[in-house]
Amino acid sequence: MLEEYRKKTPHSRELFERAQQVFPGGVNHNIRTFGTTGCGAYPPFMARGNGSHIWDVDGNEYVDWWMTHFSQILGHNHPRVMEAIRQQMEGGNHLGALNERQVEFAEHLQKAIPFMEKMRFCATGSEATMYAVRVARLFTGRRLVAKAYGGWHGGNDTVGYHVKYPFDDEPFYNGVTFDFNDVDSVQSLFEKHGKDIAAVIVEPVIGAGGAIAPEPEFLPILREETEQAGSLLIFDEIITGFRLRYGSAGKNAFGVEPDLITLGKIAAGGMPLGAYGGREDVMEYANPKTPGSRWVGGGTFSSHPLTMAAGIAVLEELSKLRNEYARLNRRGDETRSRLNTIFNDYQVPVIATGIGSIIFVTWLRKELEPPLTGYRLAAVVDHEHLDIFQTLLIESGVFGYHGLGALSFAHSTEDIEQSVAAVEGVIQGMSDKSTVS
Repeated sequence: MLEEYRKKTPHSRELFERAQQVFPGGVNHNIRTFGTTGCGAYPPFMARGNGSHIWDVDGNEYVDWWMTHFSQILGHNHPRVMEAIRQQMEGGNHLGALNERQVEFAEHLQKAIPFMEKMRFCATGSEATMYAVRVARLFTGRRLVAKAYGGWHGGNDTVGYHVKYPFDDEPFYNGVTFDFNDVDSVQSLFEKHGKDIAAVIVEPVIGAGGAIAPEPEFLPILREETEQAGSLLIFDEIITGFRLRYGSAGKNAFGVEPDLITLGKIAAGGMPLGAYGGREDVMEYANPKTPGSRWVGGGTFSSHPLTMAAGIAVLEELSKLRNEYARLNRRGDETRSRLNTIFNDYQVPVIATGIGSIIFVTWLRKELEPPLTGYRLAAVVDHEHLDIFQTLLIESGVFGYHGLGALSFAHSTEDIEQSVAAVEGVIQGMSDKSTVS
């Protein structure tokens, strides 16, 4: 297995051997092994990208579904975005002071997401969720934060717990958990802790936990429970923001408006961005002149001019494409349906989940019983076979993670057909009893 991959990627192998001498595990982000090391292999090192394709250091070309952690919805190397970055660089890459672009970008975001009455920029999603929870605690005077099992909100201590099954790690401090899509779990949580909960932070579509879309009643009940308890509702839309609709997916796709929202990824087209904002009365606790406020935001690279310039270009381009989101989501839904048909035809324990342009593929250790919740899915994931599947897809020229990833406006019909054919080829090979037990 993977003999062809090893033949085609000698420079990647050499680089990974060197990387392991300087980085723990050979990487600077745990998931960037892309499942390959679980198969005794190594990840490819990427050199460049254009549109929906990327090329590794050995010159191999891939249809890209990872798309810079789902950030590149316009495609890699988009000319309008790259030109905005080049123009900004002529005046210096960063001066460590206020810049005009940060105001312009914030105005674009506010127009796209009107409930972002006030906002702050930072450099990463991890910072954005940390600061959003911090300002919620200041506003409510409470310390407890609630999140969903399997929910990934970045690597900060505030919400960096109960990410992987069996969820037996202890929260770093003041954290409780509920099951995504389980109304009883939410109501039980509020019955027990409601008066102490400062905020609930949740992805409208849970990301790393399996690309699980919300049941129709789930987000409205979260909204109802937080309002009744005097808690704040934070939508982590670092993945879903500008992904399913232009603006907030929580508001525009599911009809629920949170108190605060966090953004990143798509909103800056692959440049480093974290943003959090929402109700003005809450966000005023980030204002150092507000009584009871604390340090909520900051950082050398906050509102970085190159990020701001890229973000303006991205939002201007996406605004032009706002009527094309329906088509993009329809293509994703159709592709996900085709994949599930393949899995059923080959009678393999695999499921494609997601919504619209988000498509994850998961191998299962045993049958998944409905309803689909974050805890239920996490409890049956077969990580060993998922790693094999993921790595064989890379060998086949399809690059992604979480099984597959997400479509962009740059993906062509040919890209989708090549990817579906590659998935079927890998499934056919893994259906051999020597591979799948």
